[in-house]
Formats: sequence, C-alpha cells, structure tokens
Amino acid sequence: MKNRDKAFETSCRGIMKGRLVCMKLDELQKLIYEAGIVGAGGAGFPTHKKLSEQVKTIVVNAAECEPLMMVDHHLLHKHLQELVDTLEILIDTLGAEEAIIGIKGKNMHLLDESIVAKLKTSKIKIKEIPDIYPAGDEVVLTYETTGKIIPEGSIPIMVGVMVINVETIYNIYLAIKKGQPVIDKYITIGGDTKEDITVKAPIGMKISEVLTKSGYTDLKGKAVINGGPMMGKLVDLENDVVTKTTKGLLIFPEYHQVIQRRRMSPSVTLKRASSACCQCRMCSEVCPRYLLGYSLEVHKTVRAAANGTVSDTESFLQNALCCGCGVCTVMGCQQMINPQGIATEIKGALAKNGLRRQNNKAPEKVRDERASRLVSSERLIERLGIKRYVKKNVERRNVEFSPNEVCIPFSQHVGKPASAVVKVGDMVKVGQIVAQTEYEALGTTMHASIDGKVKAITDRFVIIGKE
Repeated sequence: MKNRDKAFETSCRGIMKGRLVCMKLDELQKLIYEAGIVGAGGAGFPTHKKLSEQVKTIVVNAAECEPLMMVDHHLLHKHLQELVDTLEILIDTLGAEEAIIGIKGKNMHLLDESIVAKLKTSKIKIKEIPDIYPAGDEVVLTYETTGKIIPEGSIPIMVGVMVINVETIYNIYLAIKKGQPVIDKYITIGGDTKEDITVKAPIGMKISEVLTKSGYTDLKGKAVINGGPMMGKLVDLENDVVTKTTKGLLIFPEYHQVIQRRRMSPSVTLKRASSACCQCRMCSEVCPRYLLGYSLEVHKTVRAAANGTVSDTESFLQNALCCGCGVCTVMGCQQMINPQGIATEIKGALAKNGLRRQNNKAPEKVRDERASRLVSSERLIERLGIKRYVKKNVERRNVEFSPNEVCIPFSQHVGKPASAVVKVGDMVKVGQIVAQTEYEALGTTMHASIDGKVKAITDRFVIIGKE
C-alpha cells in the first residue's frame, strides 16, 4: 500500500520464501491495534485484545451464518492460502495447539482441494458443521467445532478457545504482509434485487452512495438492512456510512415482515406481548443457547416485561445470556410477538446501568431435545419469507468507488470510542491514522480511507473531503 504508516513496516518481521514469518505476541498485538482490526463479522471486538497465550484452539467462523450473506464465501474461495498462512502465524505466536475452520458442509466446494489436502499434516483442520442457524454464534460454533460449552456469562477463552471471523483473519494478513490497515470493507448487496453482488467499499463512505455506485438506484418503496435478515439494523440512507462491521446491505420491500418487525416500537411490542402471550414456552424451547444448557428462559422475560413484574429480577438479568439471534421470534412465537426485540431492549438497559447477572454456571451438557430442535437454514428462509430472494450466484464485483467525502466514526467497535489525532484543515493520506483509542483501553485505531483534507471533527466522527 503506497501511503501506509511507517509503524506497520517496523512492526512486521518480514516475508521469507513467500510465507509469513512468526512474530512475538506483543508485536502482533501492536500491529493489529495499529491496523485498526476488529471483529469483521459484526461484533466489532478489538482483535488485539483477543490474542492470548491461553488460547489452545483457534476457531475460524466460516459459517456465513445469516441467509443471503456471501462475504466469507468469496474470501474462502479466493484467499484460502492467505488465510492458512495467517493461521499458521497465529498458532505459532500464541502457542496454540490447533486451528479449526468451521464451515458448513454445503460450502466445502468453495475450498481449494489442493490446499485442503496439505492441511492434513498441519495443525489446521477443516470441520464440517451442520447447516443450522445461528451456526456463527460463538457459543454454538465453539460447541459444534470443539464439543466445549462456554460457561454462562463467559467468553470463549474460558475454555481455551479464540473465535475469529474469516474477514478478520484476512485483515491480519493484509496488515502483516502489506502493511495495510482496515480502510475497506467487503459487503454483500442483495435481497429484492435482480442480482446479488459482493463489493469492497471504503470505510466511511455513505451507504446510499455505495448502493448507487453499485447500480442499485431504484429504492422506491424499499428499505435497507445493514446486516442479515435476522440481526441486521435498518439503514438511515441519509446518514449511515460503511463501518468495519458492515457485512451486508439487504434490500426488502417496505411491507416485508423483515422490515415491519424492526419498525415496531418497543411500546407496541410490549402491548402485543401483554395481550397475546399465552406462556407456551416455545420461544424458550427453540432458543439455541437454552438448548446448549443455558439458564435462559425467554418466556419469563416476555411475561415479566409485558406485565411490569419488576420484582422478578432474574427474568431480566438472564437476558445477558442472549445472543440476539431472533430464533425465539421467527421460529418460536406463534402469536406474532417479538421476544427478540424485548430482550434486545433489556440487554441495552442492563449494559447502560452496569447491571450484571451474578449466578452464572457452567452447563454440564446440552439438553436432550437439542438435536430435534436445531433450526435449518432452509426452514429459516421459508419462515422469513425470503426464499424468492435467494439467488443461485452472487458475483464478486470490482466496483470503482471514489467518494469525494467520507465520514469516519470513532465508535466502530466494542469498547471505548477513538479520539481524533488530526485537526481541521490537516491534509491526510489513505491509511493515515486519524483517530485512536489509547492502547491500554478496549478500543482500536481509525484510518483515512481517501486522500483529502480534514473538513470537520466532532465527538463522534471525522469528515475527510477531497480537495
């Protein structure tokens, strides 16, 4: 990369015979921090904070969990060798015992057979996982790949596991080999469209501009989801920009249930729950984490929230265990209630007020009924009413994006927002650091995605415009 920061060049240990060279743990952590790498699958956890010598197993999330999403598919198909090279670095640096690439059996054809054959004598394994939702949830994926159940309220490292997304690994590769920070994001554009594509767009570019430049100009009577149809958020086309966690832009008619569910206000959701919930328990019985043995009973949350039963604190605190996958709403409830929406509101309130669940436990085994209640992707697609939007092919297209202006948010990750390290009027180059969280804090680094002048700085973002 022509205008990369010198910090990346000095942090790299070099290239030898076309292979990446092993690095020390603190060197790799610093490199990843300076490159601004976070979980690209949607969570946005600062990746350098995940690296630890306690990691025994690296689990690669190649599940492509939500329907209509294709970013990981393309990276696996086009860059498998780069991903393998990077995993070897991670294994050596962390002193890990193995790396497991968790991929659905139906997608095995994406992998280069010659590369896969060489892995048989390495510490890197390919693990076929079932075509279920949410296979990409780190708790579910850890169980499907290793057989281990992460204790309630804990993270994968508690069982010696680090879960990392395919695109995140590729970003580590780019940082080590090319000194390239995260300035672009791979995005699948699809849904109610004639064709679906995957593009690479600059961080900070307006989502509306990405869609227009990609040929998706007719959005009358339609709305856009940032993310998948289950967990994605409605896009504000006037203001929203591409961030490090933008993975899909899905277009649906305004009347579609995927859109209408997101537009229902919390107050209406609660009123519907108070009048229609019959406490059948189905929302709990299909919950993926409940089936793994977690003490998460969604129906109790719905009952307590809908009826204002504030004395039953456990019914609220248990929502800290919820991954927000939405299976309870789409597959469980037959009364058109939205337990997912209720749980999401409660989780946000718990976090805002610093409330934590104290009586967590380590499940000893999955529930006996789990095998019969797994949600297949095919069933989910049918229930969502999106089968007609599933295309046979998703093209990877090299669209030339050249925005005149980008808006770089300071909070594109879990943790403390970054702070500007440039001033209004400064000239910046692609890849130059424009904002940063101190290294010791839970945060990361932001970079300019275009050459230009700093036009404005607020407490939430920096705007860069071309001269």
